Amino acid sequence: MLASPAQAQNTSGVFGPKVNPETHSIEYRVAVEAEDGTQWSQRIHYQRSISDRLRPRIILATRERGGNQLDLDFIRAELVWQTTPDDAKWSRGWRFEARMRDEGAEEIRANLINEWSLGDGWRARAIWLNTLQVADTTNDELQFSTRLGLSKKLDSGQRVGVHGFFDLGDTGGFSVLDGEDSEFGPFIGFDVSDNLSAYVGTLHGVAGGAADTTVRIFLERSF
Repeated sequence: MLASPAQAQNTSGVFGPKVNPETHSIEYRVAVEAEDGTQWSQRIHYQRSISDRLRPRIILATRERGGNQLDLDFIRAELVWQTTPDDAKWSRGWRFEARMRDEGAEEIRANLINEWSLGDGWRARAIWLNTLQVADTTNDELQFSTRLGLSKKLDSGQRVGVHGFFDLGDTGGFSVLDGEDSEFGPFIGFDVSDNLSAYVGTLHGVAGGAADTTVRIFLERSF
């Protein structure tokens, strides 16, 4: 989620806990902030479900470090575990992550995922993230953040809504809207074709070092 000029723009999502056993896709994401000179980041995902409850994913991310040169930011392995039935109104699950950075601390993370089906196309999501740096640490405290989303699927098929990303500090100083980065903004998601979907949105900083405005475009190709 870091978004200062020296660090990557936010290419994260407000994901849900449900696992489709037929998932097999590749995704490209780009985030751009151009208020004080263009700052941008990219990442590519490959994911494939291994059951109706488990979905691993591997991510390769790059970031701009100045001079319009993109360098490796991190490599991350993830595993989503759905813990509730497919038809649950309140769906829950976990996502476990291990991240290795080109520069900076290696991290492990456990994310508690919640999703509520509210009827008439409405959906709410809330994620609680716990991050621990395990090598080359810059912060030896357990770090906290949350992601929130509210959206509605339109009759025409698009999904529109708002997403929020909020840093909550760490065990040395828990805080709300006073952490390193907190931002929120609108988005729209839609199908381009039978096997290609898109997400377009913006994020706007509300606290800390988050960029004032970041434009985000995600494209996912299913197989």
